[in-house]
Amino acid sequence: MLLLVGTIPMEGLPITFGKVHYQPDKLTIGDYALEGKYVMLGTAAMISAASAACQAAGIEEPYAAVIGDIGMGDGTIKLLKYLTEEIVKTPPSVMTLHYILPTRDPFTNLINAAHSIPNRPFLITDAGALLNAKAVKFSQKFDLFTPDPGELSFLADPDAAHPAYVQHFIFNVDQTEVPKLSQEAYDNGDAPRYMLVKAPIDHVIVEGKVVSVIKEPNVPELEPIGGTGDTITGVVSALISGGMDVAEACAAACKINRTAGELAKPNPATTIAQFIPFIPEAVKKVLNK
Repeated sequence: MLLLVGTIPMEGLPITFGKVHYQPDKLTIGDYALEGKYVMLGTAAMISAASAACQAAGIEEPYAAVIGDIGMGDGTIKLLKYLTEEIVKTPPSVMTLHYILPTRDPFTNLINAAHSIPNRPFLITDAGALLNAKAVKFSQKFDLFTPDPGELSFLADPDAAHPAYVQHFIFNVDQTEVPKLSQEAYDNGDAPRYMLVKAPIDHVIVEGKVVSVIKEPNVPELEPIGGTGDTITGVVSALISGGMDVAEACAAACKINRTAGELAKPNPATTIAQFIPFIPEAVKKVLNK
């Protein structure tokens, strides 16, 4: 079972857990339906992409646990406490943590609970959860990080407790620095065994070393579309939950995302909600389904 976890920036959304099903402009989690703009916001975009990929690849659709949090952190704490109690009852095979607010004890309690399970879940993190993992020195309790170059720069700085305080100016990171920063992060204990660095040129990292680079299809129009990093995380989570080798899943997810972009023919006005419907066709094309 793939379990996708995160907050959604909306008021009034309680802890919501259930099986996921995506269709264009609608994402169902258990008995709750997110529609319209909420389908393309951060965690929801990741969940939608994972569901779309599972449908196309013949993988069991994921489950999700979400809650509303508009930046106060109360939703994050409630969700992490809930999962800490529930994860030992019905352990997932893969768990991906996405947008959460910074927190120490509720976060570490959940990860420790996951590690207490025989045949513990494969742990993936992106976005706020990734930054939180590094800040509390839990990076190596995870299996896969999916950072962008700015987040990678944060991981590579052993003294930075927040991305605002990295020694390296994060906006100047380019693909030539990814191998060096990846190795530094791993050597410092601030990166897990696997990383997928999402950028104009994608890198798959194993134990600090680059094992594959993905450049094609090259769709520059994807870069300004908010959420395409979230969709890669959703797709790679789906592929790993389906049993694909981790490094192969990372490379395939990058190709799928790029292929979906090619199929979508995006322009500067394209939204992630318009992009996600092309993921199933891209999955079939890349995986020869």
